[in-house]
Amino acid sequence: MATKQRTPAVSFDDISGELPTGTVPDDVDLELVAKDAIAKLNNLTPEDLTDNALWRDLLSFTGTYRTFYSGSTVLATLQRLSSQKRRGSFRLRGGDPRIARSLGDISWIDIDLSFDTEADGIVAHCEGTVSVVRREDNKWQIWMLRTWLESFDGHGHPDILDPETKHAHDSPEGSSKEHVSGVADDLPQTSHKSNQQYDAIVVGGGQAGLSVAGRLKALHLSYIVLERRPEIGDVWNTRYESLRWHTSKEYGNLPFGHTYPADDDYMLPARRIGAGHKAWSENYGINVRTSTSVDSAAFDDSANMWTITAASSDGHQTLKARNLILAIGPGHLTPVVPEWASPERIESSKFKGTIKHSSSYHSIPASLVGGRGIVVGTANTGHDVAEDSANASMDTTMIQRGATFILPMEWLHHAQNMHYNASMHPAEADRESFTYPNKILRDMINRGTWSLVGQSPDRFDALEKAGFKIERYGDIYHNMYVRFGGHYVDIGASARIANGEIKIKTQSVTSLTETGVLFEDGSELPADLIVLATGFDHDFRKDAAKIVGKDVAEQMDDYWGVDAEGEVRGFAKLAGHPQLYYLGGDVRTGRFFSRFIALQIQADAIGMPLQQYLD
Repeated sequence: MATKQRTPAVSFDDISGELPTGTVPDDVDLELVAKDAIAKLNNLTPEDLTDNALWRDLLSFTGTYRTFYSGSTVLATLQRLSSQKRRGSFRLRGGDPRIARSLGDISWIDIDLSFDTEADGIVAHCEGTVSVVRREDNKWQIWMLRTWLESFDGHGHPDILDPETKHAHDSPEGSSKEHVSGVADDLPQTSHKSNQQYDAIVVGGGQAGLSVAGRLKALHLSYIVLERRPEIGDVWNTRYESLRWHTSKEYGNLPFGHTYPADDDYMLPARRIGAGHKAWSENYGINVRTSTSVDSAAFDDSANMWTITAASSDGHQTLKARNLILAIGPGHLTPVVPEWASPERIESSKFKGTIKHSSSYHSIPASLVGGRGIVVGTANTGHDVAEDSANASMDTTMIQRGATFILPMEWLHHAQNMHYNASMHPAEADRESFTYPNKILRDMINRGTWSLVGQSPDRFDALEKAGFKIERYGDIYHNMYVRFGGHYVDIGASARIANGEIKIKTQSVTSLTETGVLFEDGSELPADLIVLATGFDHDFRKDAAKIVGKDVAEQMDDYWGVDAEGEVRGFAKLAGHPQLYYLGGDVRTGRFFSRFIALQIQADAIGMPLQQYLD
């Protein structure tokens, strides 16, 4: 068996990297500073970098996702890889240099750049941003560098696909290189015969699966999406009726532009999200096979090929692909149920009410309006369900274990609107905000959020007076990248808790009774409906093993959490097994990193697979 890959997880606080100190004067000549910064990059010396300099690279130099820390490390690594990659000169790119800020006491200058690398006669176009700070002696130094792979010359671009195109390049006939060269421009649509061969098969037609499929099509690679539900968008259409994104609709765009009409709600309800996904897939001619469940996938080492078996109403099919992308909602497939709510305990308690996990919850039944409701869990879903219960005039109680981080929606929306809006293309917004090293972006967000928390004590005091346990100075990046959630973006439920419409109980449940739940302090709470908003089993290997088998799943790296450089483990990269990728995360994460999975697959298809730099 192949060696297991296990990248250790670390806390964000243990990762190197820090924000600079000092500010940029308002009267600075930005153009002059920009030219000086590019000149420094092209002839880099130790004095040109701050001691705490850092560099994040997304495929362009390292073939993977790496963040390097300290001036000496950045200098040595950049020089070494520039030589290996035959890098051309750094040059100024497009946008104007600009002053970036973290609150009012820290600022720096961001300068956009571009450069090319070359290998085996293939030119890679790359872009980046260099950030410079002013020293006490008024000289400028490079504090941060961000670089990423944009595209391969003559082979399409992962962010550009015209709508209403024919289904060119989606047929599996012929070789990958023929698809890339454009020989297959008028190939027929895919039939359901066996032994079809693709550059990539995508399992799952949700946000991440559609995003990577669109990128593959834009890069002229053959692919197919296998979706087990009857329609694209059903992953949202089948969720609870009151569900809506707590983030902005612009934050949740699919690739290539603005997915949702201007008159759509700012926070989209689930069915509008689903309708948008379906319309987008039709608009861009995404090659999808719905009502198709993947039974298994096996890798042939000698042929470097996956064989996938799938079942649909047409029967069983066998498909082959060089690459397999699992976009199956990693860590969100298997509900977690507390022991006291197991089927055996429910039966033995003779509980007379209704109990269900939030994954199977849709709405408050009419028969229970005005009754008694309990919601177990206080993250986003728990709050949403509690509001449903309160709206149905139920006597509603949320059961809370640990403290919960509350992020007011207006704070989040203000931050998102800076880049994710109708005036900025989503691809440019992603480059502007999502190429930062995770540690730095986390520190910037925390500084801004904690400042607002300090200015708004009454909001959180009211929740505590109502009995709600607050993690007042929470860390949203920890919740997103380590905990898989556990916070609440407040779209209104907090006020209802503060005014008593939704009650809070912080005792642990020990068992069910015929009429409700029994707590560790001996008290009892009656309930007609109990909804378990208790999350999911986040061991993605269990989900992957159902498709690729336990042996292959065990080879794969841990998924989610961050490594010592602040990069997300096992995500959108080859991690422990050849030609197998896992993609998921929040809506922006899946959209942005789908471009890099597609570029890795394209590099292999055109004969210059990216070599990962592992020092």
